[in-house]
Amino acid sequence: MDEKLFRPRRVGAAMLCALSLVTHWVAAQESDARACLREDYSQPAIPVFGRATPKPYSAQEQACWIGAQEARDEGWMRLDVRDLPMPARVLLPGTVALSLSAVADRKYLRDQPLVLIGSGVDLRALTLSCVALRAQGFTRVRTLLGGARSWSQKPGEDLLTPQEFWLGATDGQWRIVGVGLRADQVADLPLPPEVALPLSADGMALQKAVVDAERARPSEAHHQWLVVAPDGPGQQMAIARAQQLPRERGMQPLAWLNGGWTAYRAYLTQQQQSAAHAGRALPRICGS
Repeated sequence: MDEKLFRPRRVGAAMLCALSLVTHWVAAQESDARACLREDYSQPAIPVFGRATPKPYSAQEQACWIGAQEARDEGWMRLDVRDLPMPARVLLPGTVALSLSAVADRKYLRDQPLVLIGSGVDLRALTLSCVALRAQGFTRVRTLLGGARSWSQKPGEDLLTPQEFWLGATDGQWRIVGVGLRADQVADLPLPPEVALPLSADGMALQKAVVDAERARPSEAHHQWLVVAPDGPGQQMAIARAQQLPRERGMQPLAWLNGGWTAYRAYLTQQQQSAAHAGRALPRICGS
């Protein structure tokens, strides 16, 4: 049969195939274009960071704790076990840098009085490590309350980053004083304030409020009072007023949220956006 009779059919089939491919390509482009439109693009769900629910510490766990004053006594080998990259690590005075994972391998340390010094907001993790080390024969190991913050603490300089604020809250370390906070700002905090003061409160009012709250419910060994103001300027004003008075006898140093609620809100937003986009492919750039 003459091959010329089949040529038109082949050309037609090829044209149909090409037309089908073009149709699918156009449909895909239109779908991508719709995804580029802000009103049509499916936005990821933003997770909510609610209130922290710290678990209580057992008597066995609390037996691991030691305060900074006792840890400064002669005889203790103080180990800086913070997990920090070398450029950011500054060795704490009077300590030896050793990774926490390496402590258990140092069998010759079993009979030594050891103090584990962490970041100050990793109390639960270090406490559990202390309990585990004791079970392995390190019977004289302790965990420093407040970690590096309490070891190198200077008056009025205990400023916490928003991340430290959140991490410490999950471990139940803070008792919060809210200064000049609105109801919606209070709702953002990981723990509810136990003391609420106006932004105009002076240092004497702040100190009296904390002392009264301590008398009503004494703090446990791992607790520290932390002051949260609405923003950075408000926080600095509260710090300046508090420093005008000598600390009352027996009163623990106050901690301060650096940047106040505004900084913490920005941190939460950043964390929420990162968590929402984790594992998701990036949206296609419009026009590409």
